[in-house]
Amino acid sequence: MGLNPGLINASGYSWTADYVSVTGDLCADLLSNIASEQRAKVVYEYLYRQIDDKKVRGTIDFLLNREEAHNAMFREAFNKVQKTGSNRDFGTTKAAKMYINLSEPSGGSQFDNVEVKPPAFH
Repeated sequence: MGLNPGLINASGYSWTADYVSVTGDLCADLLSNIASEQRAKVVYEYLYRQIDDKKVRGTIDFLLNREEAHNAMFREAFNKVQKTGSNRDFGTTKAAKMYINLSEPSGGSQFDNVEVKPPAFH
């Protein structure tokens, strides 16, 4: 080998385009990147709490900051394009917003006087 870096993964396999995952929709891809950066940050935070070595912690701290910077850039890009592609608002009908509680017995039809109200997540 020459002085160039070997483009291989941890198992020794050559880099291919299979490592690139895109949907063709900018909003979906940016949201995926944001989620990936967040998952990496969680792993680095976990490692940081488990390791006492100052130099290793310094490296992990650098990686944490880099993940945060990437996350911020992806979020900024997403904010600029969030009303495009698959994230566009195509309109929502009243029927699409209807949530019916089938867990509680009712004396009448399940659809009598149904109030359109989304569930609350606490």
